[in-house]
Amino acid sequence: MLFLQNEEIVEIWVEGDDNPIRIGGVALVTARTAGGASVAELPDGSGYLRDGKVNDGARVVVQVTADGSGAKRAVLRRRVELAGDGVVLTPFQPELGIASAIKAKGRRAAIRAAVQPALADGLGAMIRSEAAERDVEDLAAEVSRLVDLWHAIERAAQTAAPPCWLLPPPDLPTRVAAHRPGIAIEHDRDGTAFRDAGGEEALDRALAGTVALADGLSLVVEEGETATLVDVNLARSPRGEALVQANLQAAAGAAAIARLRGLRGTLLIDFPRMGGRGDRDRVAEALRGAVADDPAAWQVLGWTPGGMLECLRESPRRSLSDELLVPPGDRRLSPRARAWAALDRLRREVGGIARPRLRVPPEVAGWLEGPGAIIVAAERRRLGALTVTADPALGPQDCAIDGDG
Repeated sequence: MLFLQNEEIVEIWVEGDDNPIRIGGVALVTARTAGGASVAELPDGSGYLRDGKVNDGARVVVQVTADGSGAKRAVLRRRVELAGDGVVLTPFQPELGIASAIKAKGRRAAIRAAVQPALADGLGAMIRSEAAERDVEDLAAEVSRLVDLWHAIERAAQTAAPPCWLLPPPDLPTRVAAHRPGIAIEHDRDGTAFRDAGGEEALDRALAGTVALADGLSLVVEEGETATLVDVNLARSPRGEALVQANLQAAAGAAAIARLRGLRGTLLIDFPRMGGRGDRDRVAEALRGAVADDPAAWQVLGWTPGGMLECLRESPRRSLSDELLVPPGDRRLSPRARAWAALDRLRREVGGIARPRLRVPPEVAGWLEGPGAIIVAAERRRLGALTVTADPALGPQDCAIDGDG
């Protein structure tokens, strides 16, 4: 999925049935202790509880707040929150909060008077800024719906056998609406809109090791298990204000590439050294301004003793490299990503072949026989016939389409 802003691709989401997004799902699990922390098996995958240890064997209701990647487990919390249309129910924080963006005292009082009676049993809620213009009775009805949903979750938890979903992870349209409220979604059935919007070029940029920003200015991005290093390279050696201006431009570029790639966790940006503290403050402030529109939360923590600008990007999603590269950070596409590319080519080039055969490298064929079998079955139904063959003679990124017999 591509997110566009002013006709420019600013973010890319990649999702597959073989590695589903679990963010927002509420599950009943059995806790156990591992390495000093409480962990639990989900219906698919595993996670660790970020809000304290739980006794071994305890049945716990948890919510997935961040997906796992590689060897990292998903992040779980016991303080479940249920998001609705402009409202977030907070069962473990029994207060009614109203976003500071809703400033009018009369409006705030009307919201409080309408919503508070729906918060029975000591539950809490947060009225978000996008609800500023909504009818207060609609807000109260939304809160009532979320309260009923929470009570249903509590009842189900009494009799269900863990691990199981009490509230399955939200579907893609629901997560998109929560991520970018009010956004219009266009469905692309054959990849045409993706290509016309520049998706292929944006994806290449999002996976490249070096990204050119301007003449003589580029970023080298190295993702690691514990942090991502962004190195700012200048072909020339400017000084004074020219150097500051180059670093201001690099700060904006680093913010954009972090969002495009879905980077998360600690980021260390290595700018060419500037002379004064005031110059460093200007660059840090420019980065804060550049990330203001990013739906993911940023913290610009400051300059390290070694002269790097340390940041934290709190995104619950896996990065594109986690989804598409193997191992993460390597420039080689994963078998899954290469299989998707092969199937996309098949859809575009299969015309006129009665019994098509798709030849792919062995590791890609293995993925199509395993996690991707459901996708192959759907293509087979659509085409009437389809054979997938492993061809060791093909290069890692290659595929071939011909007739089977």
